Amino acid sequence: MTPEVLSNYAQVQELRVAKVVNYLQQNHWIAISHPNPRLIVFEKGVDDRGKPIQIVLPSQDDYEDTPYLLTKAVNLLSVLQSVSFQNIVNAINADVHAS
Repeated sequence: MTPEVLSNYAQVQELRVAKVVNYLQQNHWIAISHPNPRLIVFEKGVDDRGKPIQIVLPSQDDYEDTPYLLTKAVNLLSVLQSVSFQNIVNAINADVHAS
């Protein structure tokens, strides 16, 4: 894992894929089809080169790379929204509608 992912690893231990998916949907991210059923891919907007900004999530909480992918997703959301990593984690966990 990269250093920035490792530094936030402990904060994502309580996150669940369903909560992150719900947060993304509520924030107008669009789920797109992906050939790998183990992955859920969301898009929203484009980057500086005109390429879609994507967040890739595992489809289940129990995959080995789930914490890594969730951390990468929260890191990206943190940068895009200009808020701290912990604020994103708190916002995801605060959503009472997620299961």
